[in-house]
Amino acid sequence: MPAKSIKQQRFMGMVHATQKGELKNPSADVEKVSKTIKKKDAKDFASTKHKGLPDKVKEVKEIIRQIIREELGVM
Repeated sequence: MPAKSIKQQRFMGMVHATQKGELKNPSADVEKVSKTIKKKDAKDFASTKHKGLPDKVKEVKEIIRQIIREELGVM
């Protein structure tokens, strides 16, 4: 499973490092995910190359709003 954005790749890198015991004092979110996700999945996400990835993926709601605005001609 490749990461969908650079931020997701970096986050999963922190999760993977936490699972290996290399990250000291991880945030609550990182620690929570590291306990719930498989090590192989975290490694797959973390190993995604940055080239061609957006920095952050827009949320679905924002994408839908943008499409509606374009269809209605409202900017």
